[in-house]
Amino acid sequence: MKRIVGLALCVVALPASLTAASISIVPSIGTLGLGAGVDVRALPFVGFRVMGNAGSHSQDLHKQDIDYNGKLKLNNLGGLVDFYPLASGFRISAGLFSNNNKIDLTSKPGQTITVNGIQYPSSAVGNVTGDVRFNKTSPYAGIGWGRSGRGFGLVFDIGVLSQGSPKLRVQANPTNPAAVPASFYTNLEAERAKTENDIRNYKYYPVVSLGLSFGF
Repeated sequence: MKRIVGLALCVVALPASLTAASISIVPSIGTLGLGAGVDVRALPFVGFRVMGNAGSHSQDLHKQDIDYNGKLKLNNLGGLVDFYPLASGFRISAGLFSNNNKIDLTSKPGQTITVNGIQYPSSAVGNVTGDVRFNKTSPYAGIGWGRSGRGFGLVFDIGVLSQGSPKLRVQANPTNPAAVPASFYTNLEAERAKTENDIRNYKYYPVVSLGLSFGF
């Protein structure tokens, strides 16, 4: 009988707890790009977040013998569980991101292009394009501060996205395929493997985010 009464009290209390939950809309900016999310503080010690981020950044890169125009494209969607150990704004967060971040690469124009130490005429081999991709599902862990309740407030997060070893793909775009020696493709693959090995330790992406929450 006591168990039935206890269960009944929990069922009665559940709608009240959900009604009392704090819900915030959070636009943000950070190393994952421009973002927007929904933050639900269901209980004093637990909350949930869903967020999406996007953006881009261009930068010149030199990898092995090739100079590239590089463009980082950010596109990610995450779901997090927040733990508030002090029942205040301080939180410890963990979750997963659908990670479509990538880096597009295009070799810079010139009279020649050097591949694995060998020079080839650009008039024959054209340019080299490629991209760097990461694991599609990436765990996240971090800490931060998030307000609860109605009105406006600042939120802050710092953490790490574990995205696995980067995978590099490259391809040649010859302007005159008949004039391209077979050694060019052999050297291109050798350079690709060297570059992928050079960047293998970039498994962790630092996350810093600052946002403004509107709670209701």
